[in-house]
Amino acid sequence: MYKTSGALLRKPKLYENTGGATTTMTSTIRIRLEKPQDYHAVEELTRKAFWGCMNQPTCDGEHLLVHKLRNLPSFVPELDFVAEVDGQLAGHIIYSIAGVITPDDREIEVLNFGPISVLPEYKRAGIGTALMRHSVLEAQKLGYRAIIFYGHPDYYPRFGFNRASSFGITSENGKSFDALMAMPLYDGALDGVSGRYIYDKVYDTDPQEVDEFDQTFPPKEPVVLPPIKLLTERLPENAKRAMNAHKIAYVSQLQSYSGVEILSWEGIGEQNMVKINHILKELGQPEKLLPTSHILQLAQMGVRLPVVQKIRQKAGIAVHRVESGGAHYVLKVLENPEDRREIANYEMLAALGIPTLPMLKHTACALLLPDVEHSSEYRLGCEADLSDPKVATAIAKWYRKLHGKGRAYLGQNGLAASPELPASPELYDETDKITLSNLDMVARITDTPDNALWSAIRARFDEIRHKIADLPRTLTYNDFYWTNLVVAKDQSSAMMLDFNLLGKGSAYGDQRNVISSLSAEAADAFLREYGVGEDSASEEEKAADAFLSPLVTLVTACESQSFPGWAEQSLMELEEGAILESLNRWLDSSRRPS
Repeated sequence: MYKTSGALLRKPKLYENTGGATTTMTSTIRIRLEKPQDYHAVEELTRKAFWGCMNQPTCDGEHLLVHKLRNLPSFVPELDFVAEVDGQLAGHIIYSIAGVITPDDREIEVLNFGPISVLPEYKRAGIGTALMRHSVLEAQKLGYRAIIFYGHPDYYPRFGFNRASSFGITSENGKSFDALMAMPLYDGALDGVSGRYIYDKVYDTDPQEVDEFDQTFPPKEPVVLPPIKLLTERLPENAKRAMNAHKIAYVSQLQSYSGVEILSWEGIGEQNMVKINHILKELGQPEKLLPTSHILQLAQMGVRLPVVQKIRQKAGIAVHRVESGGAHYVLKVLENPEDRREIANYEMLAALGIPTLPMLKHTACALLLPDVEHSSEYRLGCEADLSDPKVATAIAKWYRKLHGKGRAYLGQNGLAASPELPASPELYDETDKITLSNLDMVARITDTPDNALWSAIRARFDEIRHKIADLPRTLTYNDFYWTNLVVAKDQSSAMMLDFNLLGKGSAYGDQRNVISSLSAEAADAFLREYGVGEDSASEEEKAADAFLSPLVTLVTACESQSFPGWAEQSLMELEEGAILESLNRWLDSSRRPS
């Protein structure tokens, strides 16, 4: 039984078995159409693949389903494939016609597939993946609209399947399951398609018929299924209660539920989910996908049959290179809620007409960009760009537009933000780091509790905060370096990547951040193109920057696990009293005779 929305429902069968222990295989996988002479061998293969699957110690009728389906009108022979390894049958997939009954009683034809079977000795050797990718591509060539089916909800999203409910499609009785999944086979294929999913009733197998059919095969001992206590005995009591409440008797039963759904159970939380996945891996069981999994993000974006390569993962931000249908992308997944402001920042910059790579798609916690390495127009920045006056000129054009548009957007020139522009997102402001608790942290970590700066700031903290609030503001990039740079191949233009730290701040400080990374010749080229230099900023802005910049650097450095080398200069300024001098100069600069 399967519980959802407070009602007890029969959990639909999941007609696939591709998991299991890892097999190392170097042989070539050959995919071909099934032939009549394969029929009995494929049914035997299917029986072996599903023997002891999920919560069944034997086979639950999948071999009978294959046997019967071939003779029905819903069978799609053009999508009935076997996989061979060294001339031996190793896997099989079968498709049938299904439908979606719309609210106005129209029936929209779609595909259903299953069972998909892989012999136990070939599991996790790429057989199931090869069958899926080949059959989906063939279904596209044949012009089918979409594939909808019941399957393991943490396995099939890697091919592009998403919850059918995200398209407005439910089970035949109007219920939603994570295991009911759908994938449009072309863009827009399911636009405007909603309703109840129906499939051939042959999938509702009769236990007595299954038993009779199974007796035509060689005898086989039932499998002893792994009891759930192998998992729960290593979990806290609240997690044990959650498993009991959902009547999980065997570890393999968890394959019926998505990681997202399990995470929603009372007593399970992210910490327990991490433990569960660790134990599942030890037991040779498939791990559960967490909500921020790159697999789920791509599925939600509608990326079909992606090939994914991780580029890097650091501090809760994962970057992946993605290929799908000949197109190349970069996926950025933001695990930490505070980092997700980058999505709104991309939308804001696009609305303002500030050049960026286009954000092609996004979810609540991930964004998809074109892969610059496959661009005919742009390239990624390199360290030599920091010494190239022509590149510096292109960078200056971008910063000038950012700061100019940013002033108007934030109303700093007495202009109200245009009503057609998006509302300002929660913009990062590095001066928000200037708090008494953060300064206490810096004093402790840098072992400078007796430094006169701290008492001076504390004595005039309210005044400092008011002066910070009165500083002129624009949009600032705040994170310049060549690793975040994109340059036109003809060097006529440039733009920045990664807008997590985009915020509001001082144009003077943002320029200084760039210039400090450039060679002298490149810095001169930047300032010439930007159109302003040292004289453009007020003495107030310069004095404020001299105090705030090293202080923010120290706070940021002390938030790291180890003190970084790039903050050593600011630490020296603290110890030598230069930051205190800058504070006094800034506070005194605004004093005028009455």
